[in-house]
Amino acid sequence: MNSPRYLSVSIVNMYIHNVFVAEEMLHDIDVVGEVSGISVVRGHAYFTLKDKDAQIACNSFNCAKTYVPKNGELVIVRGSVSYYEKNGRLSLNADKIVPYGAGLIAMQLEQLKKKLSEEGIFDESHKKLIPKYCKNVCVLTSTTGAVIRDIITTVRRYNNVIDINVYGVQVQGESSADSVRKALEITDKLGFDVIIIARGGGSAEDLMPFNDEKLVRSIYAAETPIISAVGHETDFTLCDFVADARAATPTAAAELISFDVSEIKKNLSDFALWAKKRLTDKAEIYKNSLSMTSRRLLAAANARTVSANAAADLSARSLISAADLLMREKRSLYEKMLLKLSANNPVNILEKGFFFIDGKKGRVKKVSDLSEGDVVTISAGDGNAVATVNQVNIAKK
Repeated sequence: MNSPRYLSVSIVNMYIHNVFVAEEMLHDIDVVGEVSGISVVRGHAYFTLKDKDAQIACNSFNCAKTYVPKNGELVIVRGSVSYYEKNGRLSLNADKIVPYGAGLIAMQLEQLKKKLSEEGIFDESHKKLIPKYCKNVCVLTSTTGAVIRDIITTVRRYNNVIDINVYGVQVQGESSADSVRKALEITDKLGFDVIIIARGGGSAEDLMPFNDEKLVRSIYAAETPIISAVGHETDFTLCDFVADARAATPTAAAELISFDVSEIKKNLSDFALWAKKRLTDKAEIYKNSLSMTSRRLLAAANARTVSANAAADLSARSLISAADLLMREKRSLYEKMLLKLSANNPVNILEKGFFFIDGKKGRVKKVSDLSEGDVVTISAGDGNAVATVNQVNIAKK
């Protein structure tokens, strides 16, 4: 007669435990439920997570590292299902606990960030360079408040050249994301050098509009370089990740686009002095070369004269005459070269009353290169001026 076949409790429980360990669907899962019967013993929290149809025992070991809920509170528990062999107890071991509302928002935001990242929305390869010398800047922010005042004050510490255009938008509330997005789509077509999206600090809820998916995609699609200056240094939104540059604060954004006009003027002045010295040095070299040639010719003529006899007097005089002629020609050539160099010296040209005009497309060579409303820089020998073209008259041919 065959002996009865049986399994020990230990083997059965070990088998069940291994099934739970191997089942990936039961690891790192988020479970929503109401907390019941919570107790904290020696730094570990034990409670039941339930809904109207079922419940599961939960453990939060070293619970100080996460949120400790209250009885009756609705929470999201992230953890893994475990089966304890010794007592045959099934439980959910919690790695993280968050209140349902905040946790749901954080989860949704993290999922959106992951989706956009996988699409390449945040890739560095897509980001555009911020121009070094911005002349026409648009700021999307509230027209009231300290943000726009801080930006203008910071820029004006460096120069009065940058044109700051403010496009008023809502930066807080349910409709603020649409307000910023619509403003961006309008201003992106107006040819600004850069657009700054700015808002002061606030709570995570206040900054949520700048995590809006439609707004993020509009920033990604924009042709104009975008600077995100939302919140304080420690605040990060999805707009920061997609923008071409992120400034820790609105003031930092102003620092990013500013440039020192006095430093540029000094560099131009230094360049003019350098060019003048180079021209003077070259003229001195040509002068010395001509002088040496003249001395050599005179020495040769004198030697021929001394060694010649009376019968060669006529030939000697002819040689001297030829030498004098050559000297005059060389001197004439030298003077012409000096005049040509002096005429082409940009410093001398400016000092005679001529001006260089630079427009948005570079050096202006013809009146037809200008349009009414253009902002141009007029450079003369003693400095430069910025002007606006009020009228363009093109001569008829």
